[in-house]
Amino acid sequence: MDHQHHGQPLTPLERLQVRDALQDRWREQVRQITLLSLARYERDDPNGSAPFATSGQGTSLDAAIDRARARLEVLEQAMCRLDVRSYGSCRRCREPIGFARLVETPESTLCERCTREVAALNHSNDVGVA
Repeated sequence: MDHQHHGQPLTPLERLQVRDALQDRWREQVRQITLLSLARYERDDPNGSAPFATSGQGTSLDAAIDRARARLEVLEQAMCRLDVRSYGSCRRCREPIGFARLVETPESTLCERCTREVAALNHSNDVGVA
């Protein structure tokens, strides 16, 4: 049962499921960072055994590492919130975020309604600028 629709905190079992989802995503980000770092090492190999990437390739590789590190930080922040029980509340409206959403996207800080509202606001701002 999804208790989040009734304004109740996560059950202990739901907390474990969300923690597992967070940890799975965290491990995947660490794996991505490792693979990207190895690719960067090969690109920058001082022995010359690996060809140097062009500046465009190097920039995109560095940007990919930066994005993966940023995602890792977001996941770590979510795990900290889970540990101090501030996890699972929408940072915008303070209502509980649905359990299904937290399992699907455990780093979520907005409920589905607020996510849609923020996206609509951003879209209308983008359209107004264009």
